[in-house]
Amino acid sequence: MKALLRFIAYLKKYKLRIFLGLIFVIIANLTSAFIPRLIGNIIDIIISGNFEQSLIISKIAEIVGLTLISGLFMFLTRQTIIVASRFIEYDMRRDLLLAIQNQPLQFFSENPTGSLMAHITNDITSAREFLGPALMYSANTLATFIFVVYFMLDINPLVTLTAVSPLPLIAIATYFIGRKVYSSFKDVQEQFARLTAQSQESFSGIGVIKTYVKESYEEGIFKKMSNEYLNKNLLLSKIQALSMPLITVLVGISVILVLFVGGIQVISKVMTLGELTQFFIYLSMLIWPVAAIGWITNLVQRATASANRLGIIFEKIPEQLDTEKTDYNIKNIVGEIRFENVEFEYPSSKRKIVNNLNFQIPEGSVIAIVGAVGSGKSSIVSLLLRLYEASSGRILIDNREISEIPIELLRQEMSVSPQDIFLFSDTINENIRIAKPDATIEEIMNICKLVRIDSEIQNFPQKYETIIGERGVTLSGGQKQRLSIARALIKQPKILILDDTFSAIDIENEAKIMKGILSINPKPTVILISHRIYSIKYADMIIFIENGEVIEYGTHNELVQLKGKYFEMYNKQILEKEIEEYKF
Repeated sequence: MKALLRFIAYLKKYKLRIFLGLIFVIIANLTSAFIPRLIGNIIDIIISGNFEQSLIISKIAEIVGLTLISGLFMFLTRQTIIVASRFIEYDMRRDLLLAIQNQPLQFFSENPTGSLMAHITNDITSAREFLGPALMYSANTLATFIFVVYFMLDINPLVTLTAVSPLPLIAIATYFIGRKVYSSFKDVQEQFARLTAQSQESFSGIGVIKTYVKESYEEGIFKKMSNEYLNKNLLLSKIQALSMPLITVLVGISVILVLFVGGIQVISKVMTLGELTQFFIYLSMLIWPVAAIGWITNLVQRATASANRLGIIFEKIPEQLDTEKTDYNIKNIVGEIRFENVEFEYPSSKRKIVNNLNFQIPEGSVIAIVGAVGSGKSSIVSLLLRLYEASSGRILIDNREISEIPIELLRQEMSVSPQDIFLFSDTINENIRIAKPDATIEEIMNICKLVRIDSEIQNFPQKYETIIGERGVTLSGGQKQRLSIARALIKQPKILILDDTFSAIDIENEAKIMKGILSINPKPTVILISHRIYSIKYADMIIFIENGEVIEYGTHNELVQLKGKYFEMYNKQILEKEIEEYKF
């Protein structure tokens, strides 16, 4: 029950609806509890042989009226409690999405996408079933039991005690079965998360799977995991299947006991036949509520398992990037950047990715950061965007520590075209508008002309309304990169970061795109990250990084004359180009 207390806050928001629903449950069950008494009275009147037809008709009319009233209020119960549970489901999905979004990047490396999807689908559904159907039927079961037992006691206490004597056995059986259900359902949910994660990875990497003809291998893995999921579900179903037969047997025993003891009471003239009939009707009214105990227990155990799984995410401390140092009076960024003795290592690694990093980027300048693969170039981008925090040292923008700038402003004023490009399965328009939702089609077209892709888009069947598929599967590498640059430019950032963005773009188009970027007014501070020498000839200054540390700093000519690491890389790439041209 401790796990289920997490849901109290959601119930409080809709307490009026739920309160009305509980009132409606009471009215529905109270009116239906009167019906057996009227039926018993009719039987006794008929047996007496001394009655008028109008009296019977009036009693039947009362039964019909009570039935209609009971049905109406049961309908209103569903319209309050069940509807409230749907609203709660919406709130929980929203809060779960926000909780996931507010986690740091490390959280996503530790939790596969498929596993998170399992939380959003199955776990939220289990929680909703507890807060809706389980709550409603619990109230219905309790109200029915109270009113029915009250009317039974009013008729004959001895027969009543005989009828309810098997009920403690039902409670004991339900408790033990419920514990098994909790454990089994938890296993099912965890296996579903693994199966979802495997499926998501297979679909995302379908190109690789087809290229290496690994369809049969992936099919084997999926089949094995599916069989495990099937077996765990079958075990859960077997456990749940014990509830209903056991309850039915115990209710049947109650009927036999009532027939035996009640029959003796009728023969002894202590009870009338109409009163004994009432007992049988009341027992039939108890069958569903008592049977529902097992079903409700299953829902509660499922919800408990899901609440524990959801709690792991809800209780994780979200990424708090705005702190007491944040100055909300800062309204804009100019674009001067300075790194002072910055060091950084990923939380999962003890190796320093950035080591004693020092450099300065003047406002509106073009700075190139070059170095070998794995030298720490892209980590600088993560630090600037505060996707990760520096282990030590200071990063300043406009002479203000980066932690003083509100995170929303910081990321609004920066644009990144990353080396790992992600495009959504949507139109070209909407993929570019992600950076600026109110961008007009004219703005989008102008930006696409600047990045040299407009003419290609115009040849697509639906032009800018063309759906490009998941991750831009219908586009070439160069088209993806140019769309990524367009998305970065559309919001006119103060700081533009191009992280190895020209690797799939030919040199001619690269030159034209860079000239277009440099002609933008006001001119942004541009950071070019690359390991290709030909991508950085437009830079005002070049920073050469090795093992996360600046080892050379200067213009192209200065670094060539220095004859250091940059000179070695430059000569190597010149030689590679000459060899390729010779082969051609």
